[in-house]
Amino acid sequence: MKRMGIAVVWALCLSLFGTGYAFAGPAQDIKDAEAASEAVSGSDDEIVIRMVGDDLIHKPIYEQSRLGDGTYQFDKIFAPMKEDFESADVAILNQETIFVRDYSKVSTYPMFGSPDALGHAIAGAGFDVVAHATNHAMDKGVTGIEDTIGFWEANYPEILYLGIHKDGADSDIRYLTVKDLRIAFVNYTYGLNGLEKWRRGREYLVDLLSDPDIQNTMQTARENSDLQIAILHAGNEYVHEPTAYQRQQIHRFLDLGADIVFCAHPHVLQPYQMVTTASGNTGLVYYSLGNYISAQGRIDCILGGMAEVRVRKREDGAAEIADYSLIPLITHQEGGNFVTYKLSDYPEGMESRHELLQKTGFPLQALWELFGRVAPRL
Repeated sequence: MKRMGIAVVWALCLSLFGTGYAFAGPAQDIKDAEAASEAVSGSDDEIVIRMVGDDLIHKPIYEQSRLGDGTYQFDKIFAPMKEDFESADVAILNQETIFVRDYSKVSTYPMFGSPDALGHAIAGAGFDVVAHATNHAMDKGVTGIEDTIGFWEANYPEILYLGIHKDGADSDIRYLTVKDLRIAFVNYTYGLNGLEKWRRGREYLVDLLSDPDIQNTMQTARENSDLQIAILHAGNEYVHEPTAYQRQQIHRFLDLGADIVFCAHPHVLQPYQMVTTASGNTGLVYYSLGNYISAQGRIDCILGGMAEVRVRKREDGAAEIADYSLIPLITHQEGGNFVTYKLSDYPEGMESRHELLQKTGFPLQALWELFGRVAPRL
């Protein structure tokens, strides 16, 4: 009976994701790209930007990180990828869940609250920029926003936190200068899971795509930077194609001057490409980077991506995108051992302990084909 159950689930996986698995080709292509990436990383005439998707801290993840004294230590979930984040000139994380300082308020889906100790692990992993404008940003009300901002400002003032604010005087824009290239970042979400009322009268708390001042914000960003990056929380969950609304918002930001648009929220991968709007403005778009880590029980939710963008400054001072790629990631899911690796670095033998892979009978090698299908470079 157990073997029949696995066969049924595997058949469903085939119907969802297709057949014709080309195991060696995609894997080798990605490994070759990663080797080339490592060979030129850190060159003087360009900067390397890397971003990963949703850091979605479900109960199994914070439970494995809880220490005997009731505190938390999350370094483990970033350890296999730390070198990638540290070696980037700019490393960006989409922090899906808000922080709480009072650990009695730690919680999982549907109203998340992550121990603020998570921030120490994010900083220790090498991230420079953390995006907080997500649909879960108000899960702990104003207190969650204040706890999160308070943590960053007290402990790591050099890290740019995006999309949340302590008062109306704070700009939506954050700036970072790397190798004489000044980068502007903005971060907006489509909504707050019905908790927009907690923002009423204090609209500055979380940056929404419906905010009326975005055009002026982007104009200011253009006037004061060489490169503009917009991080948008939009799209439909568990869907591998961008929605009409998602495309509309992306085109809007490209027309307002964004050079790169990274999207999050679907929890699964979507394609990436250079996009030219009807107005003739062109920029690089990653429609969804999927999850960085989660305990979600879907095959396509354990397959994430790390965007890598190489930018150089031309002699005339303008920034240009030299190259761009997407590297597949896998979240290992095992009781007490949730951790994320590059798919090419997933340790031999761990597949047999991956609870979701074993439950579904989905072969590890098939993730390469799935990656090629759902997240192509268009």
